[in-house]
Amino acid sequence: MIKEVYKKYHKKPKSIDCLNVSLLFGDEMQAHDIEIIDDNIVINSLEPSSLFHKIALSRVHGIEEFDKSVAIVLHSSMIFLKKNAKDVAVHIKPQSISIWDRIKMLIDR
Repeated sequence: MIKEVYKKYHKKPKSIDCLNVSLLFGDEMQAHDIEIIDDNIVINSLEPSSLFHKIALSRVHGIEEFDKSVAIVLHSSMIFLKKNAKDVAVHIKPQSISIWDRIKMLIDR
């Protein structure tokens, strides 16, 4: 499922107006106290010291709704905000190994 979401949002939208930002402001998302300030998404359910507390809208590839959460999709990570709770989970996309790195690993053996 996660792989498919990354594929679906592999490119940034043409405009931030194309993002489904309204998903972040539904009744079930109130626990996260999300704000849009100066073209940034601010997730107040996260500590200000968190890397994901404040996210530039220009970095967001998509916003996807699931049964129990809403995901903010970035290039190499997803922030899952649980509905009706302050729970947050982050998925970090593993780096893929380039063909040159694979060849180098074979030679170094």
